[in-house]
Amino acid sequence: MQHLELLKSKTILIVEDERIIRENLASMLGHFFKKVYTAMNGLDGLEEYEEHLPDIIMTDLKMPHMGGYEMLERIGRERAELFTIIVSAHTDTDLLLHAIHSGVDRYITKPITEEQLFGAFEVYIQKLGSSEEIFPIDEVTAFDPNRSAILRDSEEIPLNNKEMLLLKLLYKEPQSVHTYESIESSVWGSKPMTPSAIRSVIRDLRKKLGGDYIRNVSGMGYRLR
Repeated sequence: MQHLELLKSKTILIVEDERIIRENLASMLGHFFKKVYTAMNGLDGLEEYEEHLPDIIMTDLKMPHMGGYEMLERIGRERAELFTIIVSAHTDTDLLLHAIHSGVDRYITKPITEEQLFGAFEVYIQKLGSSEEIFPIDEVTAFDPNRSAILRDSEEIPLNNKEMLLLKLLYKEPQSVHTYESIESSVWGSKPMTPSAIRSVIRDLRKKLGGDYIRNVSGMGYRLR
């Protein structure tokens, strides 16, 4: 289980209607993740997702009120870096195949074993390693998406989810102006983004970056300096 220490900077949402399974998973994964969120069905899962924007969603397929597949469809794939894990009984074959063909990253069959669980996390870590790099900011400062942190000399400054998502968006196209609409979609999801909310995130990011590296383009959005 190499590199699992990277999970310490990540968050996960567990969506499971069986209370004992949900609580046991949350208790165990709390030792590996920065934060574990839980929901008892797809409707609760949507609320938790919008509130916390986790890095990983692990969900059962069949649940009361809303199943896991419908929840993932409603969330959509606007966050390409979102890693999704389906947990399914063998009897859910048709739903499971549908989910796999729709781009779910990993599936686990019940009963869940540690080998399956941490195998899925290894795939997530490999995906991180192949898709993300450390971005230099200045001579002594860099942005590390894998650790959700700003690195300055020997110091590691943690970023919350919105700070990390916004900085990743800006670094995808560092010469471009990112509109308020694109920031709202990528960082806030389907929730509305208020002017005070984006200003608050920008202010906190500038403090952590140690300089005015993010510029406001009046009436349009933000870009890197």
